[in-house]
Amino acid sequence: IRPVYMMYQYHFEGDTCGYLYTKNLPEALSGTPWQYCTIADFCDHFTERMQVLPFLKAHLEHPRLEHLNKMGFYRIVADLAYHNDGENLDETQNRTHQILKIAAEDVSFLHDLDADLSVLKTFQGYAGIKDRQQLLSWQLKYTVNRDILEILRHMTVHKFLYYMNKQYEFLQFRKTPHKTQRYSSMQDLVSEYRDYLEICEKLDYDLKNSFVLYPKDLQKSHDKAARRIKHKADAKTKREFIAICKSISEQLCFEKDGLKLICPSVPDDVIAEGHALHHCVGDYINRVVKKECIILFVRKCHEIDKPYYTIEIRGQEVVQVRGVGNCAATPEVQKFIDTFRLRVLQGSTDCAA
Repeated sequence: IRPVYMMYQYHFEGDTCGYLYTKNLPEALSGTPWQYCTIADFCDHFTERMQVLPFLKAHLEHPRLEHLNKMGFYRIVADLAYHNDGENLDETQNRTHQILKIAAEDVSFLHDLDADLSVLKTFQGYAGIKDRQQLLSWQLKYTVNRDILEILRHMTVHKFLYYMNKQYEFLQFRKTPHKTQRYSSMQDLVSEYRDYLEICEKLDYDLKNSFVLYPKDLQKSHDKAARRIKHKADAKTKREFIAICKSISEQLCFEKDGLKLICPSVPDDVIAEGHALHHCVGDYINRVVKKECIILFVRKCHEIDKPYYTIEIRGQEVVQVRGVGNCAATPEVQKFIDTFRLRVLQGSTDCAA
């Protein structure tokens, strides 16, 4: 009975999958390219419905599929047949460890894990690392998928696992100021540890010092280092922003018809402008520092300290003019901007007064 609501309704599993009858396979496949195909062993291992045609096709395309199937690497064989092209295998080789591109002593370990190609690829990245089997077992236990190799540049596998396990014992219960869980998984902790080590490098901390490398409370040390790197970055950004604005303030100075353009002095001026006019110019500070654009303020001459309009300049063009709530320029302001563009940005001297 096909597993569908209506007899003539298409159903993927009902129409393409099924339990394979294997009793007569040797006779049925004799004299064909699949005479030595190990599909019966594969089917008996999983004991579930399968698609036969992709497996038979993979048997012809992958010269080492039969070998891996006989050696019991069924999940790798399944990946070759249904999911993966086997690019991380060497199918020109004859020995199992060479096909899998691992050390000979690791073959039985991966076999016992019933590894698939994804796990194999991860393990291949640990080539030459001591305690790599212990590392992979721990990784699979806690579903840690990233950031490990970057951390291992600074320590051994043994010290890494010991430190992570000890920290997780108490940090898994740590809450954020919003009363949510700070680390919902071991992966969260590993990622934060990698982030912490990268910050320490930027701060020129001595990562050979165990006090720096293995802080007593990773979360507190991470947050403290993050604050320091932010202050350092903010100070550098502030210096560069001030220097840029100082260099352009005189050449972009412009006043006409009761309106005046002024240049911000410090990053806080831009942030305050965005808050006052309810738009996002505060996010443009780094763009100014990278010299991607210039931000200027339009002011009424009799209210020089009151935000009115903000403009963004790129090259010789004014690309944005925004007032309160991101509103467009009034005709008066647009006329002022057009005159500024012709006289100052494009250097025209024959425009009307």
